[in-house]
Amino acid sequence: MEELRPLLLSIAYRMLGTFGDAEDVVQEAYLRLHREPEVASPKAFLTTVTTRLAIDQLRSARRQREQYFGPWLPEPAVDEYVDLADRAALSDSLSTAFLVVLERLSPDQRAVFLLGDVFGYSYDDLADILGKTPANCRQLAVRARRRIADNRPRFDASPHERDELVRRFTAAAQEGEIDALVELLAPDVTFTGDGGGKAIGLPHPLHGALPVGRMVATAFGKFPELGAEPVHVGNQPALRIHDPSNRTVAIWSFVVVEGRISAIHGVVNPEKLTHVQPSGHADDER
Repeated sequence: MEELRPLLLSIAYRMLGTFGDAEDVVQEAYLRLHREPEVASPKAFLTTVTTRLAIDQLRSARRQREQYFGPWLPEPAVDEYVDLADRAALSDSLSTAFLVVLERLSPDQRAVFLLGDVFGYSYDDLADILGKTPANCRQLAVRARRRIADNRPRFDASPHERDELVRRFTAAAQEGEIDALVELLAPDVTFTGDGGGKAIGLPHPLHGALPVGRMVATAFGKFPELGAEPVHVGNQPALRIHDPSNRTVAIWSFVVVEGRISAIHGVVNPEKLTHVQPSGHADDER
């Protein structure tokens, strides 16, 4: 049954946005499977238990996040460091921007939307997993789609164009060229930083090309010793920002729309970066 673990982790992570919680939920699902004397379909059993545990965990986590310092962002699923099932086919649903939009949904809506629209489960399957009727699941799906329709991120540039734009952004940031940065940013760009009170972050999102450009240039100028490695989060461009010892200190994820950067999500909370540490640094963050 271990061959199902990547799929279950993939579901749990998209539900919860944190790898540690996702791993705990999946492990508990396996423990419950082993306690059951007879299970006709282990896959159905594990999927159901994982989803229901994730719904319960999400309800509890949201109450805790009300006390979180500053904006809360999901732990970044950096493609080069994280291996989740069906990454190629479902990669956009791992982007930070997409997971942030899912925060608008109730736990039940999130489960129905992810399992139905992302993983392709039928309403009959969803009814069995959630203990609801197919009609209830259909209603939840409609409400979920309606709630995120206007905010779901668009990824309309080619991968090469996105990567090239972020390369130019990085060069301008490292040179402190504010005007060049502003040219690469959408007028209504938003920078959201998650430090969680454990690292230098922003208490509120920053809006506008000039304020964001100035902040980025200042950050890179204040810490010239930091390096920036291009990576990807959910197949979207990102930067792994690291210190001289190559320890990851931040992940910046980008949304590119119509040739400009429309959003940047920066995670600097060290507790959310343990899974993106190079060999030799992973234990340092635990």
